[in-house]
Amino acid sequence: MKKLVLGPMAVPSDGTDIIAAGPWCFAGEEDFFPYWEDHFEIAPEPLANRDLQTRAIGEAFALATDMIPSLAEHLAGHSSLPDVYWETLLAPYCINVAKILIELWYRVRAMVDTYGAEDIEVGLLPDNCSFDMGCDQDVVLRGSLNPVCLHWLCSLLLRPILPPNWHAVELEAVSEDHPLHAPESIGERLHEALRSLALSLPCPPLKGMSMARALRYSLALLHRSRGEDHSRLLRDHYASAVTGAQPDLPLEPLPVFIALLPKSIRALKHPRHAPAPRHRTRVAHILMYENARYRQKLALWRAAGGRLVCVQHGGNYGMMRHICAMELVEYTQHAFVTWGWKRQESAVEGKCGTANLVPLPPAQLATVSNCWRGGADTLILVGTEMPTVGYQLDSHPTPMQNLQYREDKQWFVESLGRKIQSQTLYRPYFPVPGTLDDAPWLLSRFPRLRMCTGPLMPQLLHCRLLVLDHHGTTMLEALAANVPTICYWDPSCWPIDKDFHRLLLKLGEAGIWHSSAEDAAVHVVRIWDNPQLWWRDAQTQRAREEFMQNYAWVAPRHRDALWTGTLRRL
Repeated sequence: MKKLVLGPMAVPSDGTDIIAAGPWCFAGEEDFFPYWEDHFEIAPEPLANRDLQTRAIGEAFALATDMIPSLAEHLAGHSSLPDVYWETLLAPYCINVAKILIELWYRVRAMVDTYGAEDIEVGLLPDNCSFDMGCDQDVVLRGSLNPVCLHWLCSLLLRPILPPNWHAVELEAVSEDHPLHAPESIGERLHEALRSLALSLPCPPLKGMSMARALRYSLALLHRSRGEDHSRLLRDHYASAVTGAQPDLPLEPLPVFIALLPKSIRALKHPRHAPAPRHRTRVAHILMYENARYRQKLALWRAAGGRLVCVQHGGNYGMMRHICAMELVEYTQHAFVTWGWKRQESAVEGKCGTANLVPLPPAQLATVSNCWRGGADTLILVGTEMPTVGYQLDSHPTPMQNLQYREDKQWFVESLGRKIQSQTLYRPYFPVPGTLDDAPWLLSRFPRLRMCTGPLMPQLLHCRLLVLDHHGTTMLEALAANVPTICYWDPSCWPIDKDFHRLLLKLGEAGIWHSSAEDAAVHVVRIWDNPQLWWRDAQTQRAREEFMQNYAWVAPRHRDALWTGTLRRL
């Protein structure tokens, strides 16, 4: 009888007659299971089919939206607060839970379809397991990326549809409590007070933006909003009754949403009535995803008739075909400020309406514009996150594709040769639970490589050459700073927007982007003696500048006038 493992793999296990539900079974345990991807059978990964993933994203939107009224009643009974208050407050949390439930539901159904006729033994956790979350971040880091929590969720989804041939082994309940951190020292409390004060501004200081500019932009927002309100209620555009998207889960989802509801949301006190009307606009900080108290202030603002403007805070926006949570939470507000792009496939006219996209030059890029000086003889290779479960439900590589993404690093470094390897620094993504081993995996194979530690940007501004194996924030910052940059990734693993694809091909013609690790390494070796000769070539710079105009817009002059003029019109 085969054994299906839904959670962490027991140590030792040799892979004989064992099926792992997903790569998360080996998260944090790769030292005990070298080459696990070859020695263990891994259950199918259905959302590698990107058309199916698009359907799954619609179901996640519907599930998140449908849960908001029930959660509102659970938190405050029959409140007279308007729907927009609860949608603003609960949407970031609800989409996090909906994404992982939908991702796992597709996986569980694929397991049953694939192995349903076989004799399978599977250990199931009971319904009464407890994962008490402290804050919104815990829902992701200690929920969606926690193999034990994934085991529990898979058990909930699998139990109602367990095939007759499968034998369930009932396991003991598990309980995890993650406390809500509160500032303790005087320094922490002072920092929290200053941050709260800054967030109360109509335009809080965004990354790269000075307090002086934040105050100037805040003054531009002190007018009464008279134009059309582009905000969209989720219930009118994303509810299952509107879109027809039916997740068809085999359980009542509300208890799961209540069980994972973090203490930071539970602790909030809700007014009985909406506040006095405020027909004005304010800019929302990205902390709206992480800070429940701040998000409640935004929710009260919306309940009073105020409008919100969300701002792009990094790469991938406008590049990926789908950027799930942001589409639901940010694109539905009065306006969304982009770094230059004007459309995204998933944000165009359709059942769910149109996002009001407003291009403006970001302070984050302006602060590093043309700041590359060189001077160091180093190649910096920068990697990105490699989660073992598709918790983001967007256009990143799937968990199994992340294995190939990691292998590509090996082929790239190997093709550089010993001389360039000895001058290469590797910068991994910051540590995240539930991900594949990163730097230890690569550096153990190439002892000549060294780790790139400390702040990244100062090192980029003096490196000889930068190599990125993904698109994202670092790519945009590097091109804005005019750092000689080479990118590579497998396009079949990174579904991208059509407009981004068009400009990416032009970067490819100039040698900036490559579709394989080997081709990128060949180009690095070819130009290594004098990267600047290639980088300063007219074709290379034309491709870079056209790309920047659309995705990393840095206005050399009148940046403040563009911002203040636009904010006054919102």
